[in-house]
Amino acid sequence: MHLKAIISLLEQKLSPKLFKLDSEVYGIQYGISDPNRVIKKVLLTLNLSLEAVHYAFKNKINLIISYQGLISSPIDKFNRYLVNKLSLLSKYPISIFVLNSSFIAAEEGISDTVMNGLYLDLDRTLNIENKDSDKIPIGRICTPKEYPYQKNPLNLEGMIKRLKTVFDTEKISYVGDLGQIIKKCCIIGGNNSDIKLMEQALEHNCDCYISSNIKYNEASFAKDSGLSLIELSYYKSGIISLKKLYNVLSLEFPYEEFFFFESEDPLNIY
Repeated sequence: MHLKAIISLLEQKLSPKLFKLDSEVYGIQYGISDPNRVIKKVLLTLNLSLEAVHYAFKNKINLIISYQGLISSPIDKFNRYLVNKLSLLSKYPISIFVLNSSFIAAEEGISDTVMNGLYLDLDRTLNIENKDSDKIPIGRICTPKEYPYQKNPLNLEGMIKRLKTVFDTEKISYVGDLGQIIKKCCIIGGNNSDIKLMEQALEHNCDCYISSNIKYNEASFAKDSGLSLIELSYYKSGIISLKKLYNVLSLEFPYEEFFFFESEDPLNIY
């Protein structure tokens, strides 16, 4: 396939360019961007760790599709870790396409993956606007479905147990009363959570809020407002969502080789 074929599918459907946040890198961040370049090997990865870049070099990958970019802000000083990655990348013609938050907002992206995994029904999207006033459906406002043979309404403890099972997580941080019944839940994939989004969730009558990398002030706000809060694993939700994307691309382009690099979660739990 040509590079333009897979980029077109990503930009228009699987991780729409329209959903890019103003401050983020999106699209080709490194390497050859010639739309007619022939692509035979594609690697999907959550981030561009040195291990992931080395894996791409070793397997002669033409295109890396990464959720996170090489850098997220202008460089004031090159650190040796970035230099090592660039040194490896320079030895073989690899292009890098970065998804970032567009993959959170996309249909069947991270927010959708969490919603479907927790067995929830979509009520509406929770939107933010970029500088062009485009609405970006970063979150999902959902209502619980009943599990087969479920006798009682879903409460906070039940939601946490669902999350533990689906995302294979031993420990979950939360705020709220475990017995509180969950009638409406807001999911924000990735690490884009902030108090403004939590306020929007409350305006939509949500009583539960699920996101990653919850900050202390957000937890404090949830406690004060009576909003149940659950911290989702950024790593696990990202990996599961990217594996779905890997399957879609493998079916869409059956004559090319697709690889998936599953780096270990850098955070350990004792």
